[in-house]
Amino acid sequence: MRTNYEAWVRGFAPLAVGADVPAAVREFSITLFNMRPDISLFVSKMVFESDLRGILKAVRAPCWVIQTSKDVSVPVSVAEYLKSHLGGRTTVEILSNTEGHLPHLSTPQILAPVLRRALASSR
Repeated sequence: MRTNYEAWVRGFAPLAVGADVPAAVREFSITLFNMRPDISLFVSKMVFESDLRGILKAVRAPCWVIQTSKDVSVPVSVAEYLKSHLGGRTTVEILSNTEGHLPHLSTPQILAPVLRRALASSR
């Protein structure tokens, strides 16, 4: 990422999107290319090097964790971990037959009804 940002984007974007959706990969790639590489590196390091497990119990608000069934960045076990360690009522929904870290790009037709249900339950 640090030495060849363009090559990193071209390799990471398809993995993050996950599904064979060229338009979504293109859209995500454009988003990454619009970021300054030094800022993107800073954000990535912050995300991957942060460990907030110690404060999960302090989160008392109801949470709805939505996870694809195959995510190269975050395995399903993380969603289950969050469910058992967050301090409030937590619902986990695994999107069947989905992949990637960005279901709003790869499978919006599957994600949208889940989001509607989650929002309706919070009323």
